[in-house]
Amino acid sequence: MKKALLLFPLLFGLAACGSTSDSAATTSPTTVAIASTVPMAATTTVPTFLNPASGEKEIACDNKAIGANFGEKLRLEKCTATWAFGDTDRDKWNCPDDGCTQTRLFHLVDTKWVNTTTCQRSLPLTRFFMSCYVPDVGAATLKEIPPSDVACIIWPANKSLKYVAETGCEADLASITASLNEKCTGYFAASELPVEKCDQGLAVQLMQSRLRKAGYSTSVDGYYGPAMALSVYKFQKEKGLLQSGAIDAATWKALEPDQSQLPGTDTNADGLVTPDELR
Repeated sequence: MKKALLLFPLLFGLAACGSTSDSAATTSPTTVAIASTVPMAATTTVPTFLNPASGEKEIACDNKAIGANFGEKLRLEKCTATWAFGDTDRDKWNCPDDGCTQTRLFHLVDTKWVNTTTCQRSLPLTRFFMSCYVPDVGAATLKEIPPSDVACIIWPANKSLKYVAETGCEADLASITASLNEKCTGYFAASELPVEKCDQGLAVQLMQSRLRKAGYSTSVDGYYGPAMALSVYKFQKEKGLLQSGAIDAATWKALEPDQSQLPGTDTNADGLVTPDELR
């Protein structure tokens, strides 16, 4: 996650319980209305650390049947036919509010459910090597992580607006609406992609000018506020891109197809003059 340190699995210790919250310090200045019929476009960016999709669909969780494998009462949150997400339910007293901060993944192997790994639920499963651990073994590997489409279904952080560009999941409309309505109380220098709400600097100003050129209403002041986020969201819809209100690599390229027009040099030859390469 940009602007935040990632947690390492070996520092987790026991799976302590408690509520979590994101660090964005924002409040709502104006209300951005987004029609509930707006479809989310599929991403064309394939994250590096994902298992192939399996085609599984969400089903009702059988807490009793899965818990019987472990002699525990489980409170599962999301399930498919062969994967489940949740944790121990000690009459719900140990996991208030948002639930356990470290939560278990279960997988059906042959006819038996096993606990494959325990992960920091605030991070997407694309970062399993830094956020998940196998009990009594060590850091998780890709084989302990569900298929990409299953992860989208059962793991909440994979659908979080700030992670959808790397997970390929579709953010829910409520998350998008809430994010675009939040006011920035502070701004960070935009030094990498994605360039997002509450960033500031040359990269923001350049993309604001491209949005204006494309016919979208936004200031060209170098500050990425709610109005710009909404313009980006609408631009992404028009171009058939992943709609997030943040400028990922695909949106950056769509806003300026001719990257030579940006003041900088594509030093890593990836076809983009990214914020860190601007001059």
